[in-house]
Amino acid sequence: MKLLEPIKIGNRMLRNRIVMPPMEARLNTVLGDVTSEMIDYYRERARGGAGMIIVENTFVDDGESRSSLISSGLYSDHLIRGKNLLAEAIKDEGAVAILQLSHGGRQSNAAANPLTPVAPSAVMCEVTGRMPTPLSIEKIHEIQDAFADAARRAKQAGFDGVEIHGAHGYLIASFFSPYTNVRKDKYGGSAHNRGRFALETLKKIRDLTGGDFIIGLRMNGSEFYPDGKGLTEKDSPVLAEMLEPYLDYIHVSGATYETGALKNCAAMYVPDGPLVFLADIIKKAVKIPVITVGSLDEVTAEEALQQGKADLAAMGRALIADPELPKKLSENRSEDIRPCVRANEGCMSRFYLGQSMRCELNPACGRERAYRLKSSVRKKVIVIGGGVAGMEAARTAAVAGHHVALYEKTDRLGGHLIEGSVPDFKKRTGMYVEWLKRQLDKNEVVVILNVEVLPAGIAGMDADAVILAIGSDYVIPQIEGIENAMVAKDALINGISGKSACVIGGGLIGCETAVMLAEQGKMVTIFEMRDDIVQDIEANARAGLKMRMDNAGVSVHLNCKAAKVNPGSVECDNGKIVECDVVINATGLAANYDQVKKMVTSAVKPVYVIGDCKEARNIYEAVHGAWQAVLEISERL
Repeated sequence: MKLLEPIKIGNRMLRNRIVMPPMEARLNTVLGDVTSEMIDYYRERARGGAGMIIVENTFVDDGESRSSLISSGLYSDHLIRGKNLLAEAIKDEGAVAILQLSHGGRQSNAAANPLTPVAPSAVMCEVTGRMPTPLSIEKIHEIQDAFADAARRAKQAGFDGVEIHGAHGYLIASFFSPYTNVRKDKYGGSAHNRGRFALETLKKIRDLTGGDFIIGLRMNGSEFYPDGKGLTEKDSPVLAEMLEPYLDYIHVSGATYETGALKNCAAMYVPDGPLVFLADIIKKAVKIPVITVGSLDEVTAEEALQQGKADLAAMGRALIADPELPKKLSENRSEDIRPCVRANEGCMSRFYLGQSMRCELNPACGRERAYRLKSSVRKKVIVIGGGVAGMEAARTAAVAGHHVALYEKTDRLGGHLIEGSVPDFKKRTGMYVEWLKRQLDKNEVVVILNVEVLPAGIAGMDADAVILAIGSDYVIPQIEGIENAMVAKDALINGISGKSACVIGGGLIGCETAVMLAEQGKMVTIFEMRDDIVQDIEANARAGLKMRMDNAGVSVHLNCKAAKVNPGSVECDNGKIVECDVVINATGLAANYDQVKKMVTSAVKPVYVIGDCKEARNIYEAVHGAWQAVLEISERL
């Protein structure tokens, strides 16, 4: 397997070609120093077998360089000690330790940095809404020196090298781009001039750190602005070739804050590996190793390397979901790798809020020390309900050392993820369900299907604790003629007859159902009573789903409440009538609180209520609730 082959970067030999890319974990202090949680987080990924760990976006000075809330920093010698602890933790576990250095430039967040942002030119960032001040020559040299000083500190802290952040619209990237760099002096104009800021910065870093210190560059292969107004595939190879003499590797990404939703941290609605072609373009222009990145897993990463499009592959969210991915690959246990479903809940959704890194499927992410699954006493745990919450509770309880039995009233495990994984763009959700089933079997969980546990039966169960995960039911709204509509579950699993459908509900269920049917060639119309659709999911995922809806031709009526459902049409409260062959009810899910109350009241042993039967929410809440219940059981009993 190409991914598992060693490779030399600079004067360091990596044990494999799997790279953890820089992702802001928000686990450091407000001043940019490390914490024990940050060290544990990176140590876990190094222990899991990654060849190289690139520590996240780290700002280089105490001026305008900080780009986001809770960013890592290395602007002072006082921060060397903490970074040394981090570098040691990574290297002790056998990985090469690299620190990414960055300056936010025009994309600096006002909440993170109240100073007026600086940039090559006065071109406002449409996302932050801030107009930057053009840099003077004196200020340019000052920032270059700050990069070099930060690199010197990184070396002093014990890192094997640094990666200079020249991608995603930050300061160096904005010098590269003809859209954000309209200078008339030696730092603007031609590609060579636009690369001068980076070239001089790299020279200064090399002078301070020496030839045995790794220097890498993360750069955009394209910024994906419409009409080619930014950096494109034409200029990026020219820049790469120009900077190559001062580099040990190039890490190729793409897009900016303004264009990144469908490329950076792309959600499940976007095909895998949307940026690999950019690495291929840069690799053809240089001789040093090239890293590809962007929505990769072990399969797509291996494919990119086998095709010669890159030398190494960075897998970010995949390593967040399963830090042991490289180790499991090397042990021929690929079936045990927990797949990332690319919903961006936890990793990306909490970024916008300034909250610490979490993972939808791996609650131990960012809490590696506190969330160890281990119990000193083996207890009998019964889980009722075989949806995602119940399966994860049963799995984690077994991993913690308990004897576990799982009861499911139907003949299949998976709950609402059975229909939720039907669309082709939800294949990774289906992979997760199958992973859970395998882990239940490997951890010797007793699974009993086709048995419904009633309130009267729960009292007599021989168990030390009961975890209740009986799920939720589809809401039947109070709409005249709603009996003429089919439930979204049936439409997803069985499809529809006819050529057109009206979907009542523009939440996640309704929009995913609509896209699936529209991509099958059906004419689909959504009725949504609010002023927008899918308002409750992560921003990149929302952009990806909306793009897919637009491409499939889904028609959406907003601020439109369905008032009546006829056998062949839907009437809206504003008088609009849309004819169709099938009407689909996708107004959401709700917990059966009466049933839950009866079961809790009937129980003799402690009952832990998790998942949709506690409150109909999402996979993140179901999985995290499962872990919290198991951790409490392991501590209390």
